[in-house]
Amino acid sequence: MLDSHRPASPGTARISRRSRSKALAAAGAIGLATVLAACSSSGGSAGTTAAGSGAGAAATYTGSAVVNLSFWSWTLNSQAVVDEFNKTHSNIHVTFTKITGGPAGYSKMFDAFKAGNAPDVFNCEYDMLPEFVSEGLVQDISQYVNPQLQSELGAALPLTTLGGKTWAIPYDVEPTELWYRADLFKKYDLAVPTTWAQFQTEAQQLAKADPSAKLAAVPTDDPLWLASLAEQAGAQWFSSTSSSWKVNLTDANSEKVASYWQGLVDAKDVYAAPSGSPQYTAAFTNGQVLSMIEPTYEGAYLKSSYPKEAGDWAAAPLPSWGSTAMESTEGGSSYPVNKSTKNTAAALEFAEWLSTNSDAISTRMQGGKSSALPADATAGQTAESSFDKSFYYQGQDIFSVANSAASTVSKIWSWGPQVPGMDSAMATPMGQTGSGGKFSAVLSTGQSQVLQLLQSAGLSASAG
Repeated sequence: MLDSHRPASPGTARISRRSRSKALAAAGAIGLATVLAACSSSGGSAGTTAAGSGAGAAATYTGSAVVNLSFWSWTLNSQAVVDEFNKTHSNIHVTFTKITGGPAGYSKMFDAFKAGNAPDVFNCEYDMLPEFVSEGLVQDISQYVNPQLQSELGAALPLTTLGGKTWAIPYDVEPTELWYRADLFKKYDLAVPTTWAQFQTEAQQLAKADPSAKLAAVPTDDPLWLASLAEQAGAQWFSSTSSSWKVNLTDANSEKVASYWQGLVDAKDVYAAPSGSPQYTAAFTNGQVLSMIEPTYEGAYLKSSYPKEAGDWAAAPLPSWGSTAMESTEGGSSYPVNKSTKNTAAALEFAEWLSTNSDAISTRMQGGKSSALPADATAGQTAESSFDKSFYYQGQDIFSVANSAASTVSKIWSWGPQVPGMDSAMATPMGQTGSGGKFSAVLSTGQSQVLQLLQSAGLSASAG
């Protein structure tokens, strides 16, 4: 889900997403209120042009006095992006603070909110946004999301919409894809699978032809890896009404995914190991594992993590469950606005600029540091032209694959509060799946734990 769980450099161990959950549990609960009881936006400020007035932007600051904003992020090239904004905006000045991704960064963020010195705008992953919403820390920006912005942000907007209200400007949409070693597929005479039935057949054939080779890997320290696969199958783990949350990790679609991977793991037709281990990375380096199931932003990490395999990796859409292709997302982030910011219009203007402006996107992509797919289609074209794909991917247009996948992303998936605690509870059974444990237990554990956490926090929640 978050970029920081990727290997920092070739040969190093991955940092599991689970570590974030533990840190957040220790970061302290400020006292959850229901999402719908979270305070709404203060509603603009002096010098504001807002949605509904004919403006193209979500909000534009038109005052003459210079507004000073603070922005926190862990993403690479953020300082350069902020410098570009400051050069082109005379009435808004942004000060950037780099934080680490994952546990330490979110802990620092929650501490800053408690201390009253949190940033005006900050990076927040989609699965973490409900935590900030439920604690009443960020603004409801629904009134600023005009039809033009709704169209621009497309499939990503539901990921920042809770209880019928929008709480952040989405940056990217990250379709989950099949990243595969084209050279090894050729060596073993394998076709790129287009259905999960074909994937299973090829995994079985490969295991028989070469017991040391596996078609794909299951990261056993990463329970939320199952989320995007369940989403693709049509599951909806969280949904909300005007007064309560529904949680359903054990529906038929999720159980179908669990049963499918259970069969592959039990038969040892796929590799199953902790993604945070050196052995996991080595399995790809030495050609033992032929593919990985990861989102679009993996493109940049493959370049840095496996430099010797330049020209060997390629991207393809996820196999489908049937004749109708449907995609899912994994990861991605957004830009919420602090509820206590002194100038909502300026903060929103900056947030929207980060997500949709071509200068912002091209600056972020400098040096091949990111292959994230912006939610805005025009910004996506800028990202595609800015990403150096000629060397590592031998000219393959990986953004074309991502854009095609993004067009079929599920529109019903959203996250709810208490995902970190749910993820942490799921970690134990997920860690056992490579040695006799059950994927169904991962789902049932997550279901019971998140319901308990939601209800203990005073939220109305039920299964179903």
